[in-house]
Amino acid sequence: MSTDIREERLARRIADLYANDRQFVAARPSEALTAAIEQPGLRLPQLVRTVMEGYADRPALGQRAVQFIKDPATGRTFPELLPRFDTITYHELWDRVGAVASALAGGRSPSVRPGDRVCILGFTSVDYTTIDMALVQMGAVCVPLQSSAPFTQLRPIVAETEPRMIASSIDYLADAVELVLTGHAHARLVVFDYHPEVDDQIEAYDAARARLTEAGSPAVLERLTDVLERGQTLPAAPVFIPDDPLTLLIYTSGSTGAPKGAMYPERLVANFWRRSTRASWGQQGAEPSITLSFLPMSHAMGRGILYGTLGNGGTAYFAAKSDLSTFLDDLALVRPTQLTFVPRIWDMLLQEFRSEVDRRSSDGTDRGALEAEVMAEQRQTLLGGRFVSALSSSAPISAETKAFVEYCLDLRLVEGYGSTEAGSVFVDGVVRRPPVIDYKLADTPGLGYFHTDQPHPRGELLVRSDDVFPGYYKRPEVTAEVFDVDGYYRTGDIVAEIAPDQLVYLDRRNNVLKLSQGEFVAVSKLEAVFSSSPLVRQIYVYGNSARAYLLAVVVPTESALSRGSGDLESLQPLISDSLQDVARTAGLQSYEIPRGFIVEASPFTLENGLLTGIRKLARPSLKERYGQRLEQMYTALAEGQTDELRALRRSGADRPVLETVTRAAGALLSAAAVDLQPDAHFTDLGGDSLSALTFANLLREIFDIDVPVGVIVSPATDLRVIADYIEAKRTSSTKRPTFATVHGRDATELRASDLTLDKFLDGTTRAAAPTLPGPSAEIRTVLLTGATGFLGRYLALEWLQRMEGVGGTLICLVRAKDDAAARSRLDTIFDGGDPDLLRHYRELAADHLEVIVGDMSETNLGLDKQTWQRLADTVDLIVDPAALVNHVLPYCQLFGPNVLGTAELIRIALTTKRKPFAYVSTIGVGAQIEPATFAEDADIRVVSPTRTVDDSYANGYSNSKWAGEVLLREAHDLCGLPVAVFRCDMILVDTEYAGQLNLPDMFTRMMLSLVATGIAPGSFYELDANGNRQRAHYDGLPVDFIAEAMATLAEKVTDGFETYHVMNPYDDGIGLDDYVDWLIDAGYSIQRIPDYGAWLQRFETAMRALPEQQRQHSLLPLLHNYQRPEKPVCGSIAPTERFRAAVHDAKIGPDKDIPHVVAPIIVKYITNLQLLGLL
Repeated sequence: MSTDIREERLARRIADLYANDRQFVAARPSEALTAAIEQPGLRLPQLVRTVMEGYADRPALGQRAVQFIKDPATGRTFPELLPRFDTITYHELWDRVGAVASALAGGRSPSVRPGDRVCILGFTSVDYTTIDMALVQMGAVCVPLQSSAPFTQLRPIVAETEPRMIASSIDYLADAVELVLTGHAHARLVVFDYHPEVDDQIEAYDAARARLTEAGSPAVLERLTDVLERGQTLPAAPVFIPDDPLTLLIYTSGSTGAPKGAMYPERLVANFWRRSTRASWGQQGAEPSITLSFLPMSHAMGRGILYGTLGNGGTAYFAAKSDLSTFLDDLALVRPTQLTFVPRIWDMLLQEFRSEVDRRSSDGTDRGALEAEVMAEQRQTLLGGRFVSALSSSAPISAETKAFVEYCLDLRLVEGYGSTEAGSVFVDGVVRRPPVIDYKLADTPGLGYFHTDQPHPRGELLVRSDDVFPGYYKRPEVTAEVFDVDGYYRTGDIVAEIAPDQLVYLDRRNNVLKLSQGEFVAVSKLEAVFSSSPLVRQIYVYGNSARAYLLAVVVPTESALSRGSGDLESLQPLISDSLQDVARTAGLQSYEIPRGFIVEASPFTLENGLLTGIRKLARPSLKERYGQRLEQMYTALAEGQTDELRALRRSGADRPVLETVTRAAGALLSAAAVDLQPDAHFTDLGGDSLSALTFANLLREIFDIDVPVGVIVSPATDLRVIADYIEAKRTSSTKRPTFATVHGRDATELRASDLTLDKFLDGTTRAAAPTLPGPSAEIRTVLLTGATGFLGRYLALEWLQRMEGVGGTLICLVRAKDDAAARSRLDTIFDGGDPDLLRHYRELAADHLEVIVGDMSETNLGLDKQTWQRLADTVDLIVDPAALVNHVLPYCQLFGPNVLGTAELIRIALTTKRKPFAYVSTIGVGAQIEPATFAEDADIRVVSPTRTVDDSYANGYSNSKWAGEVLLREAHDLCGLPVAVFRCDMILVDTEYAGQLNLPDMFTRMMLSLVATGIAPGSFYELDANGNRQRAHYDGLPVDFIAEAMATLAEKVTDGFETYHVMNPYDDGIGLDDYVDWLIDAGYSIQRIPDYGAWLQRFETAMRALPEQQRQHSLLPLLHNYQRPEKPVCGSIAPTERFRAAVHDAKIGPDKDIPHVVAPIIVKYITNLQLLGLL
């Protein structure tokens, strides 16, 4: 399409909008005001006043209108979005800003003074903008916090900035209160976006006030509405205009490391308002600005959209939900003139287009005509039809998406390159002058990029610019690292200079590539791993930041070439299998395995320029030779996946189920056809729990059947088993409860009242339960779930020993293909390198163990009727430590294995006779319970009647264990079912048997990482006022003690409902620092680094340099939890009196008491890791 013709059509479109669209006309910027705010020397407060007063009568901000609805069933009031936006004018906004500034600067103490830091936590809104602009007038420093960041990441920011005030939206008030209680923000907490009509918000506000009172905090809690009302009666706050003061801190952590506050002085903040800045990003400046603001204010691009709109006299409308669930509706209502999006949003629009086309298409449809029809409709209805510019920034955009956008919009999509630290650098490859003063390319010999390269100079981009930030807040050492001696900022990106001031982005320095889903991959390390394949002579791994997966070029070994008899295509499946085997051995993630590759017969050599002088891959030359073919492969894979998924959604349900399941897995994972066998496991094809979630959603779309993620990723499940599962569900007349039927499909809050037994158990079972015989007088048959887990194996051993004493039987329910495979799977668990353990297990198992294949998420536990009835008749005690433990999956995906599984066990517990039930829960259920009420004897339904469903760490897992506790409470109320609940915290190794470890566990990762890197901090905890180590306690109990305690206490529960916090309660001063001391005393070489920040930086660097197998088991994936020293905790975080008393009474453990953590336990971690070959 001719660019000239496109520009002509755009000019006609703009002229038509001026002629026919009154809102477009009314938003036309004033050239006089634009010139006024561009004047040199104009200070930011003056600039803002000029804009606010100059555009006083125009609409400035828009927010979705709401109405308040009372639920007739509950009587509770909730907000409901209306299909319109309410706006306020510039004059009204300015009045609000002035009132807030007056109230915060004067009147009620403590006041906010110039230079004070103020943190804001929430999603962009009218209230947020009011506070943000008021801080400008007062000379305070705004610190926008990422509302999506975990509390552990926000806390160090608050600690570093020591804010005078925290402003929080009502949605994040609980986190804000905890931030206030860190002791670093004790003065004032202002709540905004608060609706006094909404019951949930009233309760959240009251809970915050109660929490502050309970903690004895002097913080002042008030609503923004009260601040506004008070400010209207006070004199105007004085305007603060010193020389270019610090005005804004934007915290960014980049790919790794602790969050760092990029300092924005006033002059940089003022640039957000100016047309010249928008022009530096390639945006239209003279046309009206009607925009949809959806990016967080903790992102420079989000601020640029909002204040650029206001500076241009336009109207900024705020997206209604931070999760973008309303984004498409918001977009259609706003009808923006400027589409400034990140690639993720453009991809969303492409997906919406494809979905609508697929929905309308049928056999015989002219797809080209249908696509044109849908595109025309969405251009007008979804996008509003009055856009005149489009920009993509923050990450690379794929070629397919860009082509779609430009064709759909009939506009050139501008691609901007910049960063928080450097501002705009180049747009569509052209360096922007201003603001860029100069740039240079630095040689990166390790990657093979030099300024002398031909035909174009290449290297790391360093820039000097008017927009480069001055440095990181309180981080002079980090600031020094990112500037060279001449003051150029190191961007960390490799570019090619194809002409003066024309740059092309190539790669990330240090060969760390960020994929489109946010994962960083070190391709050189992957090459080293895959080079270990017997079929791989050389390999070049290739990635594109706009893609979610990697590709490669593989040079086969001579033996591999001989096997192929010259047919390179025939080697594809062999090499693919080999790469999968190597990846499995190395513990690689699915996104680290190339999904496609070119087989190259000719080796990389010095002579052909594909190796450097020291025999390293010459990446520039490799990219030049193979880059185009690899990009074509990306395109082909993407198009093939789209076509296949479309066909599956349309007709997959009509094909044989195994065929459709296999095709769906292949399309989703881009797996080779030869790998897609019925016995292939989803994880072996490159899947993980997150892609399994996508796979589950796809299968639901095709078959209208929910397939749990736990089923998909189970080691006992292959593609045939998944197909069989679907077949069984399609033919079954039994409707089982689901997350949707119990809680509501899109529920964001769980209620204990949802979890009633009538939703899980049949009426006959419930009716008979109160009249059943009581528990057996002697426990001779025990049903144990989860025996292959870390705790489960010790429970199995404990119960085998007890069954030996009474001539009884332990029945272990294990997920596998058949009973033999289940038994083999359990036997393997005990064959971990300790012959005494294996011998002991075999001796006990010979006469007292029965292993049956089953699945807790299935009806009747996946058992045939005869086996199920036998268990119902003979089992005396149920012990349930089983769970799908995944801290990423949502509750809806854990509902099947963790909640339905518990319900199925309850059903067997209430058949034939009542069977005591020992349930392993987690101390994590207390995360949503007020600490004062989190007691061992409290009814979970009372202290935690509702639970929030969100994407916070382990939210789904903790909620699933909460649900299990609720169901057991219901069963106890029904018929007096005896129940013992054990809420565990950290489970440590035992000291008797070798080789038994919970490798994915955070503590195991820490122990490995400390010894493998040989460095530890001077203290893991905050130092005292004199810089000395403080006493601290680290909770943990040995697994063998926990197993003994659970078995002993479970035997004693013949009636009643007992809950125990299985924790170490001692204020003994034994913490992580002492563990390091013990390792050093044991002879392990560990150097202490006094400065925590210096240790953290070295620690991360050292872990990244570890061999692949060690790195995969290191603390690296969880390092975000250690960005700051911990606050010392003395004693238990939850009450343990009942548990300790029970341990005393039953004389459990060698000391007849809860044990302390001792040195041999910690040292055992290292010897076990050595035995397993990880150290």
